[in-house]
Amino acid sequence: MLLLVFLLLLTLYLCIRLFVSRKSDSLTCLVGKTALVTGGNSGLGYATSALLASRGCRVIIADRDNAERTVEEIKRKTGNDQISYKYLDLSSLKLTREFANVLKKTEKKIDILINNAGIGVGAKLATEDGLNTVMQVNYFGAFLLTHLLLDLLKASDSARIMFLGSISIFSNNLTMENFNLIKKDGTTTLKDLYSNSKLCDVLAAQEFAKKLKKYGIRANSVDPGAVKTDIFRRASVIAKSRFFDTVTGVVLSICGTDSFGGAQTIFHVVTSDELRDQTGQHFSYLLRFFKPSILKDQKFCDEIWKRTEELVKLSPEERIS
Repeated sequence: MLLLVFLLLLTLYLCIRLFVSRKSDSLTCLVGKTALVTGGNSGLGYATSALLASRGCRVIIADRDNAERTVEEIKRKTGNDQISYKYLDLSSLKLTREFANVLKKTEKKIDILINNAGIGVGAKLATEDGLNTVMQVNYFGAFLLTHLLLDLLKASDSARIMFLGSISIFSNNLTMENFNLIKKDGTTTLKDLYSNSKLCDVLAAQEFAKKLKKYGIRANSVDPGAVKTDIFRRASVIAKSRFFDTVTGVVLSICGTDSFGGAQTIFHVVTSDELRDQTGQHFSYLLRFFKPSILKDQKFCDEIWKRTEELVKLSPEERIS
């Protein structure tokens, strides 16, 4: 009996490993395309940048940390010299605008925008802009940046936008009241802040897709799955929890992948010819995935969108009509 149980568990484990280890079958040539990857200096961003570069794509890595060494490493590994780094700090609305202004002066178009940059927790609850730190880095900054780069995206004949989600979106507690939490309320935990920010990213992809479809721009979101990146280590240091560490360790050991494994779905969604007409969808492990039911509430989505426009201080001209 014990042997049978062991064999069943082993078979289940092997099936899980085979499923999460699948690779994208996209063979699209990206020569002539330009991609912007936020947070491209490490983890999923680095792996995604390298995968795009390996197909001849011109890649701009936007990161708060200096990525010159990463740029040289990707050039060496892929043989693609069209890799560059630009400084971007999404925790500041002012610096995000400055970055966008530089890009609009130096670039003619952007074909692929990957809003990958993110943090698990913030050392401070609020930024100098009066916004929740996790929400600003993970969502508000990406929302603003995407708006500011719309002219460059429209200049492409088939632009694709990707927002990074997470399985944690299904444990969110997002409300209009805790949407931009800048004071501890005793009910919203550090985990909730991350989950809520990722839910907003999926919401953003869904709503951008509707608003930009008339321009031929596609927007989708991706849950990369359980990926062994520094985001867990950094979260563990700030939000010390033995339970968190234990659960994370078990999940990653069973169904976790490295950064290149997690980047497969991101790469697939923004390059696959089979998905070129897909927009407003959510993907995970190379497959179309379902979203939390709250995103079917259009009134709620509209309220979040309008409030976000106000918080990131979009001018009337910058808003999508």
